[in-house]
Amino acid sequence: MINTPAYIFNLDILQERVDRIKSLVPDIELTFSIKANPFLVPYIIDMVRHVEVCSPGELAICKADSIPAAKIIYSGLLKEEWDITEAIKYGVDIITAESPRQLKLIEKVCAAIDKKAKVLLRLTSGNQFGMDEETLMDLVKSITEYPHVELAGIHYFSGTQKVREAKFEADRNNIYSLFDAYKADTGSMPAFLEFGPGAGVEYFDGPSDDKDFANFETALPLIKDLEKDVHLGIEMGRFIASPCGRFETTVKEIKKSKGINYVLVDGGIHHLNYYGQIQGMKIPELSVSETRTNKAKYCIVGSLCTTADVLVREVELTELAEGDVLTFNRCGAYSVTEAPNLFLSRRMPCIYVESKDLGLKQLRDGLESYRFNDGQN
Repeated sequence: MINTPAYIFNLDILQERVDRIKSLVPDIELTFSIKANPFLVPYIIDMVRHVEVCSPGELAICKADSIPAAKIIYSGLLKEEWDITEAIKYGVDIITAESPRQLKLIEKVCAAIDKKAKVLLRLTSGNQFGMDEETLMDLVKSITEYPHVELAGIHYFSGTQKVREAKFEADRNNIYSLFDAYKADTGSMPAFLEFGPGAGVEYFDGPSDDKDFANFETALPLIKDLEKDVHLGIEMGRFIASPCGRFETTVKEIKKSKGINYVLVDGGIHHLNYYGQIQGMKIPELSVSETRTNKAKYCIVGSLCTTADVLVREVELTELAEGDVLTFNRCGAYSVTEAPNLFLSRRMPCIYVESKDLGLKQLRDGLESYRFNDGQN
């Protein structure tokens, strides 16, 4: 029995998603960015070539899950000497450098412990991540000054939820401009490119899987061209994980006020989150545990003392009753960690995984968040 509020991650759906992606890009290394859902790490590790780790905490999760170091790319905007040391000593396969400072720190750490590190230099797309082309190429040209660094290639990711060709065309221009500079200065192409396509995921306006892969198809011409020119890996998080998760929440009270049927559930915006916000004016994929003959329009709200806690502003459903369970689908990515769990010190959701072989397995019971908000604990 599932205790609500709860997240349930379906491993069979996860495997199907990965298999479908691989069928479209069979010769490309696939990386799962674990910031999308760290609870999937022990289950997805055999489905992908690498997992991308973007913080010391995520590295600690991998260690706790006994993830082989050879399957880890250690990335992230901010790196310090201490966490670089942790990553290098653990033996991560690849580490990224977001700046000249980070490359110097990697060299310093490796020299101190007499190890060599495979490094990807990150190219910016025009934000705080990575380096501009000129800075990156200066490092390429001076790489002999870093004898403990093996220049493994380039890392490039420009953002998520991309659906338009123009976005991928901008990626093409940025990447191939660097390739041209790289070849002009070194006489060769980078050995490897770790590329995050960021293809969009459909949350509100189905058919969702078809629209997801239509977005991925928009990225495919660039992916295929890159594959011809360099050894290519593609990094995905949201696109892989989104369809495998659902959020279940129980109807606790129904009340009518000024003609509106308010449904109060034991979840809320502190649990459920679609790419940064719940977007209560939109209707996500939603189902009800009990089907009844009559229908009614409802406003589904959570348990928080804020008018912002609206999961769906208006939706027509079969008639609801207290104790019914509402299921919100396609929330396998980000929502479980990105929603503001600590707000108002409400209980955090239970976490489950399920599959045909595994059955239903609880990974975490609900947690009392007030312990994190009480300065006496």
